[in-house]
Amino acid sequence: MQTFMINSTEYFLPESIEETKGLIEQAKSSGKTIVMRGAGHSFPMVPDQEKDETLMHVMLTYLNKITALDWSKGTVTVQAGCHLGLDPFDPTGVSTEDNSLLFQLDPLTPAGTRDTPPGWNIPDMGGIIHQTMGGFTATGSSGGSVKYAFDDAITAVRILFHDGNGVVDKTFQRPADTEADDPFWGIGYAHLGVMGIVVEFTLQCEPGFNIAGTETTTGTADCEIALFGDGSDGKPSLEQFFTNTDYTRFYWWPQPGADKIVLWKANRESAADWKTFVPKPYQEVPFIDGSPNISSAVSGEIFKFLNNGTNFAEKLWQRWFGRTPGQQHDIAEAFAKADDWFLKALLKVFAAPGVQTFKDISWKGIPMDNRISDKLFEVWFSELWIPLNRAQEVMISLQQFYTDPVNAGTFCIEIYSAKKSNFWLNASYGTDVIRLDIFWFAKNDANPHDFYQRFWTHFSPFEYRCHWGKYLPPADSPQGATYLQNRYPKFEQFNVLRKQMDPGNIFLNPYWKEHLGL
Repeated sequence: MQTFMINSTEYFLPESIEETKGLIEQAKSSGKTIVMRGAGHSFPMVPDQEKDETLMHVMLTYLNKITALDWSKGTVTVQAGCHLGLDPFDPTGVSTEDNSLLFQLDPLTPAGTRDTPPGWNIPDMGGIIHQTMGGFTATGSSGGSVKYAFDDAITAVRILFHDGNGVVDKTFQRPADTEADDPFWGIGYAHLGVMGIVVEFTLQCEPGFNIAGTETTTGTADCEIALFGDGSDGKPSLEQFFTNTDYTRFYWWPQPGADKIVLWKANRESAADWKTFVPKPYQEVPFIDGSPNISSAVSGEIFKFLNNGTNFAEKLWQRWFGRTPGQQHDIAEAFAKADDWFLKALLKVFAAPGVQTFKDISWKGIPMDNRISDKLFEVWFSELWIPLNRAQEVMISLQQFYTDPVNAGTFCIEIYSAKKSNFWLNASYGTDVIRLDIFWFAKNDANPHDFYQRFWTHFSPFEYRCHWGKYLPPADSPQGATYLQNRYPKFEQFNVLRKQMDPGNIFLNPYWKEHLGL
């Protein structure tokens, strides 16, 4: 059994199914709770738990193999520790592009083109592909489409759990969609790791395809979507646009004087011309010397100054020159204007009006954020999922919300969609959704919860569900555990299944016990 230290915490890295079973027995006999770690993108869950000595931390780093692949049918069985793509921040250094799932399904040349006919692909994926299969699925992660969904590909899951009598090794097969009470729908996706250790997935893939699209930067009034309308003015409503576009998302910079919409959209294209197809990859920011890492670092430092510099300067001003109560508002207003000036200057470079066209092999192009370093330009999130048929109401409410500059902050919000799902704790269970992905620059000195709380409170009448892998409202708040439980019609059924599979609470870690109210 290998182990690995991360942040002075020991992680167990089993190299086989048998060793994984042994860890479950060890946890049972020692009274510890198992916590699974994937690529570490679910940052709200990780730091505090690494300090808890009652927990046993496990990574499936070496359970990262494709164990079966039928090239004629496109079915693949892959272990849960396999990364979707290269994880450049894998602390163990095991992740490579060559051993990633998407590359093995559709291998490319070093130039990013095909020298063999297209292989296989997943219907959709998120903005990055650093995650492991286990981590991506456990948190109910998703790409930006109501036509396609990652979880549509999952046909079976293999899970190890302890039923009180011993370790059980069982595979659950996907039933017909009408069989909504089948335990597969509680285990296969958005299971949060509280049932057991999912060690293997079987997927039905799709033939490889290309995408082509554009990113257009405009003001809200000039956007091709009727962002706040019903689609009766010649532009599609947001619901119509999401429904009719294969893959899309947009950023909104709502600050007064900024008011920028950066709209990314792409549609599928045939890969029949694979011999002559030359990708033109999407660039999220202007690359300095062609380097996304340099651009990420520079952008990160600019936003660090934008978020923290004027606050620091204001404190120095007050300390050196003092202030009277009547001057307090004037000082705050002066530095707010400085923030506005720097933001507008920044957006002239990174959100300049215009259109960028791109085309790419699907699994390279759909993860549109994959080339930006999420360590050098670190962003945190809280994400609200609301039924798509309320999109117009949501956007009007968001527009009103942003009339207060404090709510707008100095960053943008990402707005996209997800396809309805049958998985019980998937945040799109039973309905297509619009998603409000609230950005917070991680190097900001302030507390992200204070900023997120404004959104959690304001949008609570919309009865949102939250992305499980991002910041959640405090469990004891009005939008906490009870609020979230009530959003899921199958929550009690999920919990009954959980208790049947894990009567000793070997997998119910403190984070989920708190946030699920269990």
